[in-house]
Amino acid sequence: MHIEHLSPLVAQRIAAGEVIERPASVVRELVDNALDSHAKSIKASIVEGGLDEIIVIDDGTGIEREDLTLCCESHATSKVHTLDDLYHLDTMGFRGEALYSISAVSRVTIASSFQGQDPYSVVVDNGKREQILPGGPDKGTRVSVKDLFIQVPARRLFLKRPSSEASMCQQVFSEKAFAYPSIHFQFYCDNALKLDLPETDRKGRVLDLLAEDRVVIASEMKELSAQYERFSLYAVASSPALHRGDRSRIKIFVNNRPVEDFALVQAVTYGYGEQLPGGFFPYCYLFLTVDSTLVDFNIHPTKREVKLRNKAEIHHAVVTMISSQLKRTIPRLVAQTTEVQPNLESPRENIVYHRSENTSSVGESIADKPIDPQWFIKAREVLQNTSAGLASDHTEEKQDIWGEQQKEEEFTYIGQAFNLFLIAQKGDDLYLVDQHAAHERILFDEIRKKQDVQPLLVPMDFETERDVDVYLKENLDVYLNLGIKLVKTGELTWQLVSIPALFKNIEKQLVLFLQKQTGDSSEVEKGLYAIISCHSAIRSGDPVDRNTATALLRKVFALKDPVCPHGRTFVIRLNKQELAETVGRT
Repeated sequence: MHIEHLSPLVAQRIAAGEVIERPASVVRELVDNALDSHAKSIKASIVEGGLDEIIVIDDGTGIEREDLTLCCESHATSKVHTLDDLYHLDTMGFRGEALYSISAVSRVTIASSFQGQDPYSVVVDNGKREQILPGGPDKGTRVSVKDLFIQVPARRLFLKRPSSEASMCQQVFSEKAFAYPSIHFQFYCDNALKLDLPETDRKGRVLDLLAEDRVVIASEMKELSAQYERFSLYAVASSPALHRGDRSRIKIFVNNRPVEDFALVQAVTYGYGEQLPGGFFPYCYLFLTVDSTLVDFNIHPTKREVKLRNKAEIHHAVVTMISSQLKRTIPRLVAQTTEVQPNLESPRENIVYHRSENTSSVGESIADKPIDPQWFIKAREVLQNTSAGLASDHTEEKQDIWGEQQKEEEFTYIGQAFNLFLIAQKGDDLYLVDQHAAHERILFDEIRKKQDVQPLLVPMDFETERDVDVYLKENLDVYLNLGIKLVKTGELTWQLVSIPALFKNIEKQLVLFLQKQTGDSSEVEKGLYAIISCHSAIRSGDPVDRNTATALLRKVFALKDPVCPHGRTFVIRLNKQELAETVGRT
């Protein structure tokens, strides 16, 4: 075998393959450069999924004319000069590989004005640099990448449809925007504006990017923070009432860089602990700011991995922050009044309804404050909205009300309200129980004891993503132990053959679960049983007879924690003394 040096062009394209895998890789690298230029506005535009053209424009510092010749040279960078600089990084780029790799597999045009000076541009066509010419933007830099992989057709065969590639480009662009709320980001696809993110604060940016997720309620997203000697934590995280069936909305950022780190994702889920049911995960955007001497991003060309020298300490801090700052409690409705204003015609306008901050003091001098005769009507209106979550300006109950109720004390069933709530009296408290969520939880506990398996008359075929395909191949026994038999029928295709009898009529929901689940066996088990109980429980709006209601309430009061399989608390307490004070009875 004869050994010889690779030609420069072959070596260049091999190196490019490590950094530029698809159009989204180009967007990632060009946006990183724009961020490092201290831009206040970044705009990206793609055509045909980025294969025809990718343009990134910023209003940053720009590039000097003499530096344009080095932009697309191997390992040419303005961000690292010595070996020690690698351990004090504060820039998104540093390896000097991005533009070099991009220009090796496309036609790149870089036009820039350095600090408002006369602009210049240069073209590098698949590794061949042309002359520098006058012309370009009045401020900042404009980079155009055309005909990506046109001279590497084998690489194009591995790409997905333009619409799928466009989605990945937008996802990468969004990831960058999360960590930089002070920058205006815009993303265009085939000349249509798909994303417009004006300058805002950190929580505002997260909410803006989650705007299309209709499940997300702004009031359910909480800000968390913690400060330590050599690192700090900040997170925008969902309350336990808001969650989803996968980890896709747990995002980790280290020094503003999105990274993939399972240990930190695990720390987030550990922080929620039992507040979330099995098989469900929160929305959490965790931002770590770590002393640069403790961080190493120089692991992989894509810079998606990170080494943290104090990871164990950070892991513990994340768990502690979430578990201590996010609490789930039993909601308690309390009516409080405000001082009447002389110019107000009706005292009704002064009544404020919210969840109690301190259950021991409700109206210190109630006799001196206006009493609203319509309070119960208003309370009913509030309760009607409870199933969708109480108003966003309600604060959270701090007292452990459920812990106060005595299980050995008998209750009296009063009736059903709005075909939604079961009402029971226990001592000096009224309990309003969401019938659907309560029955869902009871079924969840009971279903886990039964596994009567039956074959499907017509097996169901379904496709999976590659990671799920790998997971299913490695974890068939997990599903078999739960009474679910799966057979692999081809590349990324599977067949559902047998299921427990309790899954009858919800096979489609089961398949949807199988297509996205990659958790451990306990998560699979809880997620599956949550699906069954959700579709078998008493519905909101169903009339419930006294015997059924009493039996259900007895089981509810025996629960250790009144939470449905989706993590939602389904009990509200009204106290006799508080109600008496509300109507002026002291």
